[in-house]
Amino acid sequence: MEKPPVRNVIRDTRREIKYLIFANKELNREEMLKEIRKFNSVTYNIRQKTGAIVEIIAED
Repeated sequence: MEKPPVRNVIRDTRREIKYLIFANKELNREEMLKEIRKFNSVTYNIRQKTGAIVEIIAED
C-alpha cells in the first residue's frame, strides 16, 4: 500500500512566496531548494508573483 506524500513547506521571505513540496519523505532545506531550482528552471513555469503559493510534486 502506497503511503501518502509528505508535505514540506519552505518560504521565500524576500518575495513572500510559499512553496509546498510534496515528496515521499521529509526533505531537508538543501533538498527543498534543489526542487525549487528545478521547478524554476523550466521555462513554461512563469515567475511567481509576490504572495503566491506554489505546489511542487518532487520526483524522487
